[in-house]
Amino acid sequence: MAISNLVTSPHCVCYINNVPFARCCGLNFDILTPRKAIRGIDTLEVVELAPVGFSVRGSLQVYRFHRDGGIEAAGLAATFDSLTREKYASVMVLDRSTDTVLMQVNKFCVEHQNWAITPRSFVIGTVSFTGLDYNNDATATA
Repeated sequence: MAISNLVTSPHCVCYINNVPFARCCGLNFDILTPRKAIRGIDTLEVVELAPVGFSVRGSLQVYRFHRDGGIEAAGLAATFDSLTREKYASVMVLDRSTDTVLMQVNKFCVEHQNWAITPRSFVIGTVSFTGLDYNNDATATA
C-alpha cells in the first residue's frame, strides 16, 4: 500500500498564541506578494519589480460554545473597554503526522468577526485577520 505525501486536513491542528485551538473548524489565508511594478516616465512597460510591504490576510472559522466568551475570551480580539491595550496574536497550523509547520503568522490582528446562526446547525463565526509576517515549513521558527 502506497502512502500519499499530500497533506490532509484531519492531520492539521491550529494553535492560537501557542495553545491548541480546538474551536477552529476552518482556515483560509492569502499571502500578498510584496512586489510593486515600477514604470518609467513616458512608457507603459514595467521597468522593474520593487519590494514593498509584506502582509497576509486570512480568516478562521470557529465554533461557538456555551459561555465560552467568543474570540475575546480566546485572546484573539480585545473587548471594547480594553481596545487601546490590544496585543498582536499568533496563529500556527501544524501537520501532526510530520510535525511540520504549514503556516505561521506571529503578528496578526482581527479585522472583523461575522457570526452565522443557522437553524438546526452550529453557530459558526468567521474571524478575518491581517498579519504582518508569515512563515511556512521552509522558513518556520517554531
